[in-house]
Amino acid sequence: MGVESEFEAIDNNQNVLQKHVEFFDRNNDGVIYPWETFQGFRAIGSGIVLSSVAAIFINVGLSGKTRPVWKEVS
Repeated sequence: MGVESEFEAIDNNQNVLQKHVEFFDRNNDGVIYPWETFQGFRAIGSGIVLSSVAAIFINVGLSGKTRPVWKEVS
């Protein structure tokens, strides 16, 4: 009798960062939105308050580091 997982297997050819991003990108569109961060934290067993604070902090506080730089054309 095997144990069935509710999660799909993650490709072993991915590095750790790719696996991390794939876990939090719940709809597989290549962008991690605050609600996906919340759902990811809930999936690993965090409470509602921690998941909410983490989603806000990570997506608002750190998102500037991952966005492309927009330069004004003079």
